[in-house]
Amino acid sequence: MLVKEKLQEREHFSDIDIRIADYVLERQESLKEDSVRQIAKKLYVAPSSVIRFCQKLGYEGFNELREEYLKELLYLSSHFQSLDPNFPFDRQDKDLTVANKMGALYEEILRDCQSLLDSDVLGRVIAMVREAPSIYICASAAQLGVAEVFRDKMMKIGRLIHICAQADEGFYHASYCEKGSLFFLISYSGETRRVLKVARKVKERGLKSVAVTSYGSNTLSSMCTCCLYVSTREKLISNLGSFGINVSVMYLLDVIYAGYFNRDYDRHLADKIRYSRESEDVGKRDGRHSDNPILRDSPVLR
Repeated sequence: MLVKEKLQEREHFSDIDIRIADYVLERQESLKEDSVRQIAKKLYVAPSSVIRFCQKLGYEGFNELREEYLKELLYLSSHFQSLDPNFPFDRQDKDLTVANKMGALYEEILRDCQSLLDSDVLGRVIAMVREAPSIYICASAAQLGVAEVFRDKMMKIGRLIHICAQADEGFYHASYCEKGSLFFLISYSGETRRVLKVARKVKERGLKSVAVTSYGSNTLSSMCTCCLYVSTREKLISNLGSFGINVSVMYLLDVIYAGYFNRDYDRHLADKIRYSRESEDVGKRDGRHSDNPILRDSPVLR
């Protein structure tokens, strides 16, 4: 959940809490100029009331809330300025217009997702992939197909990935897998019950995990070792298609694959070409081939 959403949820707010929340929402970027004492003075409340309000929202104090809120405002103000991610095309658009808008949408999604990447976190995730004896991916719906593509790429450089496609498969893998195993848990909302069931078992056994989820706080991100954030612009239901999560997951898994590949580039390249040629029976009569010069291998790579 975003900080803004927490501030707008008033179910358990006191009158003082509502005044503080309204002040933070109104100040927006100007909040960086404020301190607890200044807010307390302006709202005629005790400084301790401001601190308790921040803690009620899940933060240690005002400084943490302010930092997260300012980061969130910066994220939300970037990208998608001329394109609605939920409704990227209109019913009267011609086919080519739709195609152009979808291309623009993909570009925005990728830029948005890239802006959420943290170099240290990404490096840690790639290191965990290299060190883990077994890797499992638990997702639902369309993300399973994206995960299959990632598994195929990793398989061709000698790294086997297990996809948990059945409802309880991830849970049982988490229950019985060897120590040191790594789980990728994919959920846009971070509240998918089947994924959270696996996450709880993973955490209970002290296994490492990577949440691929929306920006902001949610149950899944709170239980995982690391978080990779997807473009977080689409509504859960009111949209023309879940473009953001699908494109983001494909991009992030490709980034992990490329980073893993790059750690031992020469060996992975040699192995991939060698075994791909054997698998495809390249050069044999019934093997895959093409007369297109773009598709033919360079002699250097043969």
